[in-house]
Amino acid sequence: MSSAMALGSSRSPAGPSEGGLSPQTRVRMSVLGAVRCPNLAGREGTVIGTGRYRSTVRVIFDGFRSATSLHNSYVEPVAGKEGTPGPPQA
Repeated sequence: MSSAMALGSSRSPAGPSEGGLSPQTRVRMSVLGAVRCPNLAGREGTVIGTGRYRSTVRVIFDGFRSATSLHNSYVEPVAGKEGTPGPPQA
């Protein structure tokens, strides 16, 4: 194994992940996610990037201070909402 491979980061670039969830995408817990993580059922949040693995996304849920890593099948995009943090400042 080359030293460059040993020192390389295992994190994926911040582009769209396998599930097509790019940063700033509004998501909610899917049915599978609600079954596997009942404490997060019904919550919505924003994707902030990818996790350590290709199938993982980092989500910060509304009202939470820190991000949560979840399998991309546990979340689904919220229809009609893109990453709009709020009204523009005048």
